[in-house]
Amino acid sequence: MPQRLVFLALALAAGGAVLPAVAGDAPPVAVQARSLKLPRLPEDPGRTGNVPQDGAIKMPFVSGGAPGVARRINAAVWAEMLDGVPVPTGPGKTFTPPPGKEVQGTNQLEFKATLLPAADPRVLSLALDGEGCGAYCENFDYTRTFDLRDGRRLSLGDLLSVDGFADVGRRVDAARRGAYRKQLRQLEGALKAAARSKKKDADDDTDDRIAMNKDCLERVDSQPSTPWWLVNEEFTLDGSGGMKVTKSRCSNHAGRALDDVGDITIAIPAAELQGLLTPYGLAVVQQQGDAPAPPARFDGRELHGRVGGAAITMRLEPLREGVDTPGWYAYDKYRKPIQLAVQLQGSQVVATEKTASEGRFTLTIAGGTLAGTWAGKDHTKELPAIVQ
Repeated sequence: MPQRLVFLALALAAGGAVLPAVAGDAPPVAVQARSLKLPRLPEDPGRTGNVPQDGAIKMPFVSGGAPGVARRINAAVWAEMLDGVPVPTGPGKTFTPPPGKEVQGTNQLEFKATLLPAADPRVLSLALDGEGCGAYCENFDYTRTFDLRDGRRLSLGDLLSVDGFADVGRRVDAARRGAYRKQLRQLEGALKAAARSKKKDADDDTDDRIAMNKDCLERVDSQPSTPWWLVNEEFTLDGSGGMKVTKSRCSNHAGRALDDVGDITIAIPAAELQGLLTPYGLAVVQQQGDAPAPPARFDGRELHGRVGGAAITMRLEPLREGVDTPGWYAYDKYRKPIQLAVQLQGSQVVATEKTASEGRFTLTIAGGTLAGTWAGKDHTKELPAIVQ
């Protein structure tokens, strides 16, 4: 039997999904379901927390593809879903955490793997559906998308341009306003009908639902969908060059039962999305061109973006954790550099102007984008900021 057919047969026998090769002579990508098999746990009456049952967690295990890609994808997904549980190094239908590395936080998990686009796959999409437990248990529904050329996890910061973020933010906020206004009309109509019939249930919570939706509607203006609010939101690709972006629900866990709107999802068809993508986004999402992935670092090159509606150029020197390094930015209209003291603080870049006003950028690293705010010294003025 030819080697390729042997690989396919073995993968199918293991119960995985076999996906086409991504390029050249690389073996086909295979995504196998690995079910949790608990180790033998000693009796411990003091043990607290949720212990998942055998088979309750089915993790994706990726193999094949270009060298190093599967390892990078597995490392990212397992670290997020099962923090501390090592990724299996070989094939198998199950996985058993070693002693001291028991599953923490995830109680149940299923997944669906999809290659996009189907005819000439460039990305792997993993839809993860499960239950996480900490102080309380809550269902989650995540999608994680990876570039099959290098295993990079894609973010909106890789795919959307500066103008794209502005456009998507307007679309999301229009959908938020429409959803909350529609819900308020329905709730207020129900309240009036109950008043006319004089049959209001003592347990009726319509007033609470109205209050929540009014608060959520007000947040559209007080917390608009700026790049900082969008970069970490969920997105999915439709395989035809379009995208869906999901704004997470307005309510917290305690108020979730009153939240009839929930998550807000907008769909952007391929034709409308094209002008909103970076060159890399065009290559990955719409198979146009072959732009490389954005550099992993933001220093040593010119960055372009906006503070509020004003175009800016920024340049940073090599960043070091917790140490001031030099940088500058300039408003393109005036071209006068403003010197910066810049610190890398985990996943954030904080850059303070060396001026009397001491304006400060607080920017989150998200793929190929720095997104956040610029604020004056007294914080009476705060503007959205983004550079790429």
